[in-house]
Amino acid sequence: MDKRIPVYEPATGKILDYVQDMTDEDVKAAIERAYASLESLQTMSAHERARALRKVAEKIRNRKEELAVLLSREIGRPIKSSRLVMERTASIYELAAQELPQVLTGDFVPLEAYNYPAGNEKRIAIVKREPVGVVGAITPFNFPPDSMAHKVAPALAIGNAVVLKPSKEAPLTEIAISEIIKDSGFPESSLEVVTGNSEMIGNLMIDSEKVSLISFTGSSKVGLELAGKAIVKGKKVIMELGGSDAAIVLEDSDLDVAARAVTVGRFDYAGQFCNATKRVIVREEVYEEFVKRLVDNVKKLNVGDPLSESTDIGPLINIEAVEKMKSFVNDALNVGGKIIYQYPKSFDKGFYYPPTIIEAPLVARVWNEEVFGPVLPLIKVKNDDEALRIANNTEYGLDASVFTKDFSRAYRLASKIKAGSVIINDMTRVRFDNLPFGGVKKSGIGREGVKYTMLEMSETKIIAYNLG
Repeated sequence: MDKRIPVYEPATGKILDYVQDMTDEDVKAAIERAYASLESLQTMSAHERARALRKVAEKIRNRKEELAVLLSREIGRPIKSSRLVMERTASIYELAAQELPQVLTGDFVPLEAYNYPAGNEKRIAIVKREPVGVVGAITPFNFPPDSMAHKVAPALAIGNAVVLKPSKEAPLTEIAISEIIKDSGFPESSLEVVTGNSEMIGNLMIDSEKVSLISFTGSSKVGLELAGKAIVKGKKVIMELGGSDAAIVLEDSDLDVAARAVTVGRFDYAGQFCNATKRVIVREEVYEEFVKRLVDNVKKLNVGDPLSESTDIGPLINIEAVEKMKSFVNDALNVGGKIIYQYPKSFDKGFYYPPTIIEAPLVARVWNEEVFGPVLPLIKVKNDDEALRIANNTEYGLDASVFTKDFSRAYRLASKIKAGSVIINDMTRVRFDNLPFGGVKKSGIGREGVKYTMLEMSETKIIAYNLG
């Protein structure tokens, strides 16, 4: 009898469903099937693949409410937010269809314009892009359908098959969408979903000669270990990893705008995003006033059942996450920090932790580790150089925000912040699905973003022809 893995509902702590605990032979067979599908997939014309992607988007929209409820139940995301996620997910498949002609458009090079090597007057060259083959895609628990879309849609568009490994905490929505994809015109087995032991599946993807690229979203520790093994095997990698994004609030900023952006940037989905606002650095001239406005905003948030239309913040993904938030706050208090605000309501079931704002010295762990939950540290600074030094004092470099009315000052700081994206007068959580997304340092390798992912998931080939 097949072994099964329970999937828990974070709002209740109860088992929601089960998925198969696949053996290594099951996973190897899935990889073989995906590889065997490449011929059929690449026989489809690009416009046929684009049409199938648009059909996926249409079917997701037709089932948006059903999928949104499933997503809210399996990850604890508030239902009004889950609906937006499903719309975004559909749009990513459409973007892949839309951008495919541009990605496939290569270059014609008249080599007669170059004097080396000799004989170029009789040569031409074409530069084109071709699919890499099978993509091993590993997604996180915190945004399952949109992370899946950012890997699967570009891969299928360019002609790559995919072996998809969802998070064990959140596989259900991805499995449902995989069935939609299979029913939208793509060849059988061009998308294979595997569930089970994460380390075993990751190693099998890396060891298989039939997998050409690993696309991973998750923790920096796991992602960098996978990347090291994969690169040694000659595989391409795209790693979208952790972050400890800083928001710098300057004394000339619109404090209402900054407070609203930080509130959403930190506490949306209980802060469980790689690009959530995780550290706030405020000029001392406006520190007290900013804190007042921030607390006023956070007090208005409603923590509760993710299926309720009035809920702004739901539970964390599991009890381990709750315990980690407790340890971060206790550590901050032990080294001289203080709680500025903590949501007063307690919960007798589910994996909830109250939204918490703390003032903490730089020795506290909240400044030096990734805080994946609703705990926000603040610090005041005397000048821009100090703000910049604290913002860059991290092993991560995903996103950052700067709040100021002075564009020159904003640009100067943005140019010096070590991050993949710097957002001016908005939250760090802003992401544009067709712009390159990723980070520096331990926040990533390569970039996601529909067009850019297709470029990463394809190989450049030169075809030269001697006319003589």
